[in-house]
Amino acid sequence: MLLTFDLSTRSRVILHCIALFTMLAYGLHHVINEIALLGYLLLASTCLLSVSLFYIYKNNHSLLPLKLFSVTITIAIIVTCYYLGMRGIIFVFPLITSYFYSFPLKLAVPIAIVASVLSLLASLHIVDSVTVLRLAVALTFNVFFITSIAHLVYVQQKVLLKEAREDHLTGIANRRCFHELLTQALIEGKKLNTIVALLYMDLDNFKAVNDNHGHNIGDLVLQEASLRLQSCIRDDDAVYQLEDINPKEHVARLGGDEFAIIIKNLNSINGINEVIGRILHKMNAPYIIDGLDLHCHASIGMAWNKDKDSTPEILMHQADTAMYKAKQNRKTGYHTFSI
Repeated sequence: MLLTFDLSTRSRVILHCIALFTMLAYGLHHVINEIALLGYLLLASTCLLSVSLFYIYKNNHSLLPLKLFSVTITIAIIVTCYYLGMRGIIFVFPLITSYFYSFPLKLAVPIAIVASVLSLLASLHIVDSVTVLRLAVALTFNVFFITSIAHLVYVQQKVLLKEAREDHLTGIANRRCFHELLTQALIEGKKLNTIVALLYMDLDNFKAVNDNHGHNIGDLVLQEASLRLQSCIRDDDAVYQLEDINPKEHVARLGGDEFAIIIKNLNSINGINEVIGRILHKMNAPYIIDGLDLHCHASIGMAWNKDKDSTPEILMHQADTAMYKAKQNRKTGYHTFSI
């Protein structure tokens, strides 16, 4: 996970422009007057920074130009350390910090260590060994403290991401996350020309459980329903978890007693019947909670991307409509949306 600043687009553009014109001027100076190699590296970095500026202007947050910029500026600073000694070492400290905003934490730490070592070794060409040793101690503490702070931020971001995407009661995806997953599934389905099916389910008589036995029992029913739904998924498929960003199927709690499942990569809609049968069989079994024998039969509405330009909103509306039709047909417990 990368560390991020919450800067406005205007602020990022201004910072990019300041860095861009500074490096351009310094690069041209070295090409004309001093170290040509360093000048060309700075000019290359300027070009990459220009590309990054273009992406920001287009509101496209691509990290590739930023990563390439970090690589070229690293080489430039190592060259500076070789030819100019302390004038290069000064720039190593902010360079180390920049790695944690360009690369994942696990990659930023070894890159920072390698860059520091190479810069110090290069500076031995001019700087005496005692000074280099003192600088090595300073850089070690710098890497240690930045890594510690970055790790704390990483942990906080992970917790916030989990809270933003995960249902607090059941631990599966929430409505917001599910919308993102459905959007991505429809994009993939359109690209691969495959079927994406959406199952919209709720528990009949759940309100009666809450009214008669309290919300604590109702919460336990919802947790059990979530576990049952997850067990209905094929063994070779994966239920959505934060650690797994490419599952074949996704389960979510949309709110209250409403759940949804995405099933994608289907070549035929007929294959969905087996999944629906497993879900109804499991969900219609009694819920034995705190000695209570509770019955909350499931109603499932199904819609799929007949039109390859289907949007998440359209599919959700269709599946929701089909679910209410299913409630009226207690024999089957499910209904497929049809125009």
